[in-house]
Amino acid sequence: MKREDEIILGRMKWLMALRILLVTFLLGLPLLLQLNYFKNPWSIVTFYFLIGSTYFLTLVYVFLISWTRYPLFFISFQLAVDLLFETALIVVTGGIDSPFSFLYVITIVSASIFFYRKGGLLTATAATFLFGSIINLQYAHVPPFDPPSAIGNKEVIYMLFLYMITFFTVGSLSGRLSERLHEKEVGFSKLRVFTEDIVESISSGLVTTDLSGKITSFNRSAFEITGYQPEEALGSIWWELFSWEEIRDRYRDLAVTGVAQRFDGEISTKRGERCLLGVTISPLRNEHGGQIGIIGTFQDLTQLKSLEEEMQKKERLATIGEMAAGMAHEIRNPLASLSGSIEVLKGDLNLRDEHLKLMEIAVREAERLNSIITQFLLYAKPLPPRRRRTDLHALLSETVQLLQNNPEYHPDRIRVSLLTPPEPMMILIDPNQMRQVFWNLSINAFQAMPEGGDLTISTRRMQAKKGKPSAPEETVEILFSDTGGGIKKEDLPRIFYPFFTTKSSGSGLGLSIVQRIIEEHRGEIRVESSPKGTTFYIVLPLDELTRSERLDAEAAHPGGSEKADRPFDLFQSRQGRFKSLSV
Repeated sequence: MKREDEIILGRMKWLMALRILLVTFLLGLPLLLQLNYFKNPWSIVTFYFLIGSTYFLTLVYVFLISWTRYPLFFISFQLAVDLLFETALIVVTGGIDSPFSFLYVITIVSASIFFYRKGGLLTATAATFLFGSIINLQYAHVPPFDPPSAIGNKEVIYMLFLYMITFFTVGSLSGRLSERLHEKEVGFSKLRVFTEDIVESISSGLVTTDLSGKITSFNRSAFEITGYQPEEALGSIWWELFSWEEIRDRYRDLAVTGVAQRFDGEISTKRGERCLLGVTISPLRNEHGGQIGIIGTFQDLTQLKSLEEEMQKKERLATIGEMAAGMAHEIRNPLASLSGSIEVLKGDLNLRDEHLKLMEIAVREAERLNSIITQFLLYAKPLPPRRRRTDLHALLSETVQLLQNNPEYHPDRIRVSLLTPPEPMMILIDPNQMRQVFWNLSINAFQAMPEGGDLTISTRRMQAKKGKPSAPEETVEILFSDTGGGIKKEDLPRIFYPFFTTKSSGSGLGLSIVQRIIEEHRGEIRVESSPKGTTFYIVLPLDELTRSERLDAEAAHPGGSEKADRPFDLFQSRQGRFKSLSV
């Protein structure tokens, strides 16, 4: 139901109550006091009929009021019935001499309340017509009208004129007053709705209480933070609802000093969850400046506090990392000296076989330790990328050629395919760091396929995701897909953690270094894995310069895309451009 219809129905209920009150006193008292208005026997019958009909119709109105879909039409019908009943009452009580002619004024005012000036004037016109008809019929001696009193025609015309002026004046003035009241009511209603919308829309919880601490309002954010519905909170004592005695002490301080209080505290929500609140309470004053209660606002600081703790933890870890990097750097220098000394001793001394093996073990372990320290330093204190325009496809091709010389590669069991467009893909990267990324991902793929399989390396251009203001317009995606056994679901979230590894050997820093390098290039890396294989996705931005160079390259090699999926042997690439490399 619209707000306007609710207002009309509320006024209609008041009108029905007023109608019952007037009928009871204005018609019941003459019968009770046996006044001389009843000159004919049928006058008394008419009184009883009007009283009974009014009561009956009011009961019908009460029944229909909740069902009506057209409240203005419903009230129009009621006002028309009132005019007819008032006319009948005036007829049986003397016509022009009747003391009940003023009832027309009440109906005119009622019509003005619902229909404003237009309704008031229209009802005044109907009342004038009905009252004039009574007078004409009365002077024409039409039964059952009583003959008029001993007044002349001029006096009758003047009296009718006075009634007409009264009816139209009341209709015009009451209509104008109703219009102004309606405008103010609409304005106040809009202001109230606007204020309620503001209160309900703010992200902070808002609570108002009386001076005893009973909650008088509770907005939507307060419900979302605490879990208590407004109907549950209203009427409750704030500190009892939240089991937070500190609020009571703060209330006392506020009552004594009148100064707003700001404090933090922990409550348990209705769901039983821990919630840290930042609360501000201030005096709630009326228009005269008197304090009538307390207004409190609060925010959920739980997540913010967690973020602060996480940042502090990261700062501590960063400090520890810097210390560890410094220690690793200091360890590597004497380690190099130690390794070199052992090499010299091994060459100068005439050692027996068992002693020579021990020397070789010491050298090998020193080299392994040096490798771990080098990788750790690369992760902890990476060098900033030295970007230059590089052909991504050529860089991937070099990586594929180098892989055939790696001991992890077994050509009888593993097949590596490079699927790239024939035209160059120019991109701003550090080629040395990116070569490290491609190498690490390829070696990981070899180790994931101990029984053999396929590693497919491919690239594709993509439009950047919307919603990121600083994101590039276009990106390139590099895919490393293997057909190994996949990564366990519980291990997926941790594969980029430093020193995390599922292998019996290795430092667990390979993928951490990969992620660090990609992030330094303003890119991102993600992984998808299943028992049938794993795919790493690397997304790197393409800037305006590299895009223009790429378009120039496409223009210089028209029709290249028609051979997108034609495989070539690695060693045939010397004879011309290649589409797919296989080793």
